[in-house]
Amino acid sequence: MSKIANKSQIIIACPNTLFHLYVNSEEEISKIETFMRNIRSISTLHLTDVYQWCNRQGICYDTSFNFHRELPLWTNMKLYYNYFIQKLKYQEKWNPAIAA
Repeated sequence: MSKIANKSQIIIACPNTLFHLYVNSEEEISKIETFMRNIRSISTLHLTDVYQWCNRQGICYDTSFNFHRELPLWTNMKLYYNYFIQKLKYQEKWNPAIAA
């Protein structure tokens, strides 16, 4: 994580996950702005959409689970399980910030 300490951070909030995108240049900011404009026209945004986009564009990111107090514990546990599986599937394999 020390490689990303000096970069700017942009947060994308999905229903159960916060994506912390770390940008290092104007080019990366431009890519993220284009992505944000494109997702406004989408009715639903899935975790895999953001994971795959970040990996294709080479944007360093980290994620955190967003616990919902208004939901029952069992529902939050299922949502966390889904978050954890997706994180293992995409982040460790493709994210250079985690692999280093």
